[in-house]
Amino acid sequence: MPASDPALAGAAAVALTGLAEAYRPRPVTPLMPWRYPHRLVKPYVITARGRQWDVQMVEAARATASRQLEFDDAMGAVGLGVVVLHLGDDGIYLVVQSWAKDFQSRLSIFSGMEVDDLRPAPIGAAPCVWELEVLSHERASYVEHILSAQVDVDAWLDDALDTRPQPKQTGIPSGT
Repeated sequence: MPASDPALAGAAAVALTGLAEAYRPRPVTPLMPWRYPHRLVKPYVITARGRQWDVQMVEAARATASRQLEFDDAMGAVGLGVVVLHLGDDGIYLVVQSWAKDFQSRLSIFSGMEVDDLRPAPIGAAPCVWELEVLSHERASYVEHILSAQVDVDAWLDDALDTRPQPKQTGIPSGT
């Protein structure tokens, strides 16, 4: 990797090259929205290679997220949120984002080795590149369907990121 800036030479250049070589996209699976009285949540699951999720894992994550969402509601959330359950290589992460008044959002991160032992992440922890992919999409969706439109909640709910591999079409289309 050529370093065009001396600040990125040596060890920094080696570190960046290693990251670039190790990075692989991860599938993002949107789930059916969670509907609560006065709150709608768009849940997602991200999986590292070889990781599998099931309904019980999602329900355990939902219980943790629900407690955080209730707190966010008390702090001024507007009733729309996003939850990302990320089954990573080194553990499990849960990102809970609530849209709040004055164009703000509340963001909480939980981590653990199993979904049943999720705890608040250490101070300073931030979403990783895969989680940020979802949050970036959701920011754009919120601006498009809620802030820039006529508050189209149905369009916001329908606008979900889905990066799962799609089956390849084989053969010749029938034309029917």
